[in-house]
Amino acid sequence: MLSGGAFLSFGILVLYKRDLHELFAILSYDSHLIPSIHIIGYVLIGMGIFIFIIGLIGCCGSVRESRCLLGLYVFFIILIMGGELIVAMYTVLLSKEWDTRIPNTLKRRLLKYNYSIPQQFEYDLDIIHKQFACCGIDGPSDFYNNINYKIYDHHLPLSCCNRLLNGVCLEMDAYRFGCYKAINEYIHLYSILIVAIGIVIALCELTALILAVCVCRYTIDEDDFD
Repeated sequence: MLSGGAFLSFGILVLYKRDLHELFAILSYDSHLIPSIHIIGYVLIGMGIFIFIIGLIGCCGSVRESRCLLGLYVFFIILIMGGELIVAMYTVLLSKEWDTRIPNTLKRRLLKYNYSIPQQFEYDLDIIHKQFACCGIDGPSDFYNNINYKIYDHHLPLSCCNRLLNGVCLEMDAYRFGCYKAINEYIHLYSILIVAIGIVIALCELTALILAVCVCRYTIDEDDFD
């Protein structure tokens, strides 16, 4: 039940934390492995409710010493732990895409960044620029081959600068660091928290599984004695 509450809380946090929305919007462009932030949030909430219900089944099975409920509880705990293992493997697969494909894909999109007629990608990237105080993927040099950069006399997007000179963003006033490095640091901070919570939840589930099996065996032995 505690594990279910943790999943539920984290799912609600993901849905209502606005800075994660723009971050995932940028990372999910042209990537089929990274789901939208809303899908992640709803899946976490659904898992939280499901695990909470399973906790209630285990609680009722323990109080009533019901082998049927305890067996059902053990089955679902094993199923949940298997699902968590699949998520862990998916994360490893995602890390390879994160290190190679995503940066290259975003750099290609920067070549088409439109200064005058911004689309959704431009709006999302501008928010990331301001949020993380960064410019481009690896730095301002990512815009060198952009058509608008050449047309507008080597001016960078306005979101790349904290202060503007005569309404334009010059490279000398732009943020020096690329957004990929800043995003990496940000996600690394969240990753430590997620791994710590995941380990605690896995230990709770393993303990609950062992205790449920012990209670189930106790009820079988008691029935045999009777």
